[in-house]
Amino acid sequence: MENSEHSTATIRQLRSDEVEFLREMLFTALDWRPDSALPPVEWVLAHPQVSVFHEGWGRHGDVALIAEVNDRPVGLVWYRYFTEETHGEGFVDEQTPELAIAVVDGYRGRGIGRLLMNTAHEQARNDEIARISLSVDAENPARGLYESLGYIDYDPEDGLGRMVLVLQAAD
Repeated sequence: MENSEHSTATIRQLRSDEVEFLREMLFTALDWRPDSALPPVEWVLAHPQVSVFHEGWGRHGDVALIAEVNDRPVGLVWYRYFTEETHGEGFVDEQTPELAIAVVDGYRGRGIGRLLMNTAHEQARNDEIARISLSVDAENPARGLYESLGYIDYDPEDGLGRMVLVLQAAD
């Protein structure tokens, strides 16, 4: 298939009855290395560094956007706010939500991830969010997408792979 498939993708809000898809996509986002296998999905999702991204989904400030092709969910981008005490590796402060994204195998490389990211950024701008963060391993091919969208390294020396994108000009 050609790379213009994203033009047939539709983006909508994740419904409350679709949180299991969020959990699946969280595991997919973590399972990006083709040469190594993760522990079982339920163990990974229960891990404290991972569970913060899905447990209690739907609280104030949680945003998740789903991409569909022919009514089939093929990708998800989501972000949520964290606290100093409880957060993911992409945490920079309590005013900056942390973003995660995954695209279903077989739909990658078609522009769906870029479409999801751009839609999430627009949603965040509409919600007057100043910046958004994420964490990505240096070897992860998705890093190139994030850089092309304007994400920059937050603290390259800390080993967390944190990147931020400024969404609103500082006053």
